[in-house]
Amino acid sequence: MNRVFVLLIGALLGVWFSSCQKDHISSSPSLKLSFSTDTVLFDTVFTTVGSATRSFKVYNRNRSDISISSVRLAGGSSSPYRINIDGEATNHANDILLRGKDSLFVFVEVTVDPTSENAPMLIPDSVVFETNGNIQDVKLVSWGQDVHLFNADTILSNTTFMADKPYLIYNYLWVYPNVELAIEPGAKLHFHNQAQLIVSGSLKVNGEFENPVIFEGDRLEPFYRDKAGQWGGIWLTAGSHSNEIDWAEIRNGIIGLIVDTVGVEGEPTLVISNSKVENMSAVGLYARGAEIEASNCLFGNASQISVALTLGGRYRFYHCTIANYWAQYINRTGPALLLNNYYTYTPEGSTIEMLETRDLEEAYFGNCIVYGSRQEEFQLDNIYNGQPVDAQMNYFFES
Repeated sequence: MNRVFVLLIGALLGVWFSSCQKDHISSSPSLKLSFSTDTVLFDTVFTTVGSATRSFKVYNRNRSDISISSVRLAGGSSSPYRINIDGEATNHANDILLRGKDSLFVFVEVTVDPTSENAPMLIPDSVVFETNGNIQDVKLVSWGQDVHLFNADTILSNTTFMADKPYLIYNYLWVYPNVELAIEPGAKLHFHNQAQLIVSGSLKVNGEFENPVIFEGDRLEPFYRDKAGQWGGIWLTAGSHSNEIDWAEIRNGIIGLIVDTVGVEGEPTLVISNSKVENMSAVGLYARGAEIEASNCLFGNASQISVALTLGGRYRFYHCTIANYWAQYINRTGPALLLNNYYTYTPEGSTIEMLETRDLEEAYFGNCIVYGSRQEEFQLDNIYNGQPVDAQMNYFFES
């Protein structure tokens, strides 16, 4: 009995001494923190729009536990940065216990207030750690960019977008019927997720060789530079007319350009030249009974079709490359180039599918390249229920 009692007391004392040893916090100035990086860098951050979250780790590589007396933003409460320390959102924390050979995460975000500056602004700060009298820090560096911001807005009078600072569009920007939006060389339009430029009037994109007009998403981190599907696209609606795009780069959207039925008899809905439409999660150029003239353009990778000319129409392509080497996350089943001269629909209250034909009056390709990773990159869609559609399908390739 006495022997059992002695063993029990010994075990309890062992646990007690062990816990006391574990809770020993060293105050030696020789013990310092280590960090996974000395600087946290952010890509350009648009004003009023929060950044992506960055993080770094704080290590106690010593055997002894240490207490971090203070963790704070050097800029204090006026800092545009926000930190989260191991799950707690705070800009100043005290007495954080960090066990020996352990670590913790610090997460960082930044939001930049609007300014009157056109050029990007350097925004520095730091996360300061005080441990056993040692002052250490991790630098925070970002560039803030003021923007012209549009959120579900409508342009009601003739407007010109300059290249003074970027344009950021949320939801949509609609150009009203009989209104013209002109875009000057070097302008950059950034679109949030699913956002579109909808044109019911006229669009004039006046880029230059050294200053193209850019249409792309609003995520500027390197990871997103070649990620498709970041924004909706440009939609030239039925009735839109006299649209001209010269020296533009339209990239990383869902559908690059939707061009609907001819707005003015005998006049192209769209004249596009010296431009790139590439890396779309659905279709690059999607025409629906339109009239388009394209020259010296690249219509590149898309998950479905690079160029889809549907519901008939009139099209002339000169010195264009239509190529599709899509290799992202899904297997492509569509061709680089599709021609179509009909559509089907089911009237309301009916179960019978109806066929509507549209003449493809002209599809001319002069000195153009159609190529890609599939064996067949050119497809005619003019068969319905096993029979050719009773509508014109006029196309011609000429070198």
